[in-house]
Amino acid sequence: MEGRTPLSGNRNKSLNKLSSVTSLRLASAPDRSLDTGTYVVQIPRDQVYRMPPPENAKIVENHRGPDDNFPRKRRCGCCCWILLGLLIIGIIIGVTIGVIHMLYIPQCPDFSILGVHFKNVTDPNSRDQGQKNQPQKKPKFEFDLKVNNVNERMDVSFGQGKANFVYQKHDIGQGKYPSNSQKAKGSTNVDLNLDVVSNYGKLPDDIKKSIENGNKTIATTLMIRAPMEIKSWVRNLKKDLTITCDFDVQDLTRKSNITYNKCITDF
Repeated sequence: MEGRTPLSGNRNKSLNKLSSVTSLRLASAPDRSLDTGTYVVQIPRDQVYRMPPPENAKIVENHRGPDDNFPRKRRCGCCCWILLGLLIIGIIIGVTIGVIHMLYIPQCPDFSILGVHFKNVTDPNSRDQGQKNQPQKKPKFEFDLKVNNVNERMDVSFGQGKANFVYQKHDIGQGKYPSNSQKAKGSTNVDLNLDVVSNYGKLPDDIKKSIENGNKTIATTLMIRAPMEIKSWVRNLKKDLTITCDFDVQDLTRKSNITYNKCITDF
């Protein structure tokens, strides 16, 4: 019995060696042995994670602070609403200004010549007939003009200007254009007096013949230069205006007859 004891100890040692060799063989076995073997995987305890119960998750959610993105989202929403409001206000203002400008577009008044009269003609020979002590009347042209304001919401006013009566590109009369004004859609008759540029009675032959013969028609031009202002509560416009009226007239000494009349402005 005592002799078998060493044998059993040697046997155990050999079994342990065999077991370790077997383990090494299993560890270094080819991949095909992994398909049928059983393995034990050891995970360190500090890497074990456990799922908390649902009650704890609710408690954590209740005690968690507010979302950091919420104020940012709220600010973005407020900015978007503000920008949208400003955009709508800008569109309304733009449309309003556009409508007002369409309703208050300044337009130039219309001019027309109602009549012209050659007055105070003095015969040059009359100065030799005992009238030396009497003042000689200077001949002049008297025009009757009509100014019509076509603006529905804007008033028009003219300052003092200059006027010339032209025949065949020569001035035969000149004078001052009087200041006047017209309300919206209103009209005004303007009396314009022009002095004869030539000396007493020395006018072109066609003018003389027209004076003597009321049936003769002459083509003349009246030119007016005057400052104009068109004003309203929305906008004002100032401009130096030039009016050119071409007209044909008969019988300057009596009631003149205007057969043709057309006035153009540089507005």
